Amino acid sequence: MAATTSSPVKTQMAAKMVSRPTPETVQDKDIVNFFPHLPPYSDPTTGLLSKIPSSWIPYAQLMRIDRPGGFYAFYFPYLIGIMYSACIAPSTPEPLTLLYLAATLLPFNILLRGATCTWNDNVDQEFDRRVERCRHRPIARGAVSTAEAHVFTLAQLAAGYPILGLFPEPCTPHMLVAVLLFFIYALMKRVTYYPQVFLGFPFAWAIFFCVAALGMEPFGENAASTLTLFGANILWTITYDTIYAHQDVADDEKAGVKGMALRFKNSTKLLASVLTVGQAFLLALCGRWAGFGMAYFAGTVGGVTAAMALYIYKVDLKRPESCGAWFHDQFWLVGAGFMAGLTGEYYVKKLII
Repeated sequence: MAATTSSPVKTQMAAKMVSRPTPETVQDKDIVNFFPHLPPYSDPTTGLLSKIPSSWIPYAQLMRIDRPGGFYAFYFPYLIGIMYSACIAPSTPEPLTLLYLAATLLPFNILLRGATCTWNDNVDQEFDRRVERCRHRPIARGAVSTAEAHVFTLAQLAAGYPILGLFPEPCTPHMLVAVLLFFIYALMKRVTYYPQVFLGFPFAWAIFFCVAALGMEPFGENAASTLTLFGANILWTITYDTIYAHQDVADDEKAGVKGMALRFKNSTKLLASVLTVGQAFLLALCGRWAGFGMAYFAGTVGGVTAAMALYIYKVDLKRPESCGAWFHDQFWLVGAGFMAGLTGEYYVKKLII
């Protein structure tokens, strides 16, 4: 029986079939794999994303549905702003009013975060392909095209607009400013080593939004205390985002991404400690100028300072997994401090009135 042989044509056809790109890479044929020694992307087999249709997974990943840490960065400033606004309101609002605001802002922040992250991934796709942790993001790996991502960004903003309509009209310009600042932030790492400073502004703008949501003028009678709380939130953002960015320091440096983790990579804990002292000082000024009592100073000023000190001491900047885990956990620790003091102040005020 004669041995079978393959013709050159058949061999070439077989090679083409083997090397054919997967459906997630055909949209952008020029994508370069900067990490060929690492495993290729595969869809999640556990967790929330494993339970949805595979065609939905890239869009859920763009929204970071499976990563709650970043959502806390968006949502906690609104919770803080709600409680602060309740404490300075001329007529103390009922708890159900505050719960309504918090519940309404929950889906809104999911959409706001989703739109912001989608935009960020789109403009950063070339950087993401050069960063090990980010290389499998949907746009970077070719699962979602640039145009599709722009459409998805607009769709999320459009979905959030009716929710924004549930708030008083003066809230709208504050939200527009915050969205604009979030979108500009995505470009800042190209031009400055201090993008974290810029990022602090749209996150902290939630304070102004919440003051307006309870019918007050953010820059009116309580402008001094409102601005100091705003500043304290900016310093908080700078601290945790600089520490978080230590996960990617080596890759960021190669890719040309600027950031405070690179600028202060040998003195980040010292920087974080100085920022925390400034944060505590601003929180104390906020309490003094707002006329708050011991509940606020013990819970918010003391609690936040202690939580930040623990965070800075415990996080290991040389271990990416430590930076990532503490990014998530510190929101609950520091956020609890913020909320404990302000909630205590709110109930003291409500009992007196």
